[in-house]
Amino acid sequence: MGYKCIFLYKGLLPEISKRIEFLGGVKVSSTWSISCSLYLERVPDGSNLNPRDFYLLLFDEKPKKCFVVSRDTIVETDREMVSILEKTNSYRKRQTTDILGSKYELGDFIIRIGPIVARTEVRGILVEVEYIACSSPVTSPFNCTKLLSEFINYNLGPFPEPIQTSYDFSAYPTLSKTYSDLHTSYQYVNLLKTIQ
Repeated sequence: MGYKCIFLYKGLLPEISKRIEFLGGVKVSSTWSISCSLYLERVPDGSNLNPRDFYLLLFDEKPKKCFVVSRDTIVETDREMVSILEKTNSYRKRQTTDILGSKYELGDFIIRIGPIVARTEVRGILVEVEYIACSSPVTSPFNCTKLLSEFINYNLGPFPEPIQTSYDFSAYPTLSKTYSDLHTSYQYVNLLKTIQ
């Protein structure tokens, strides 16, 4: 797995698709998807307790896994977690945001794009850029942020402000120093929180 950067594209989907194809990007899949649901703890009526919450992410490229992001923890678990939540009825699903789009390959990069849909309304266009050359064991993915920034800002832009490609994961001290799907889940949750 390489290092990923996820951002909101302010233009239209056909614009970014044409730009990627103009650069030589090849569409390898037209059915890439992610689902992110916010769950709230059920508390008794009249209770002074603040309900706990968490986000549950489902990636179609990880069909047997799901990722749970809470205030201070990110974990990977089996997809059975969804049915457990439904059966226990201790949490209720408050909102689901879906992204269904296309996947392109462009040299050492994989680019995924798609509309962000919440409550049947398109909230923007999501772009995920993965630099797969950083997946080598001798290269730390966290050292690839400058190259990823240059690729995104010079090839997929221009943007009003440079796209951020480095992230502060310090709120989750248990995260590995090796970039993983847990880091990607954190990025998705942070981006989706800004548009809900």
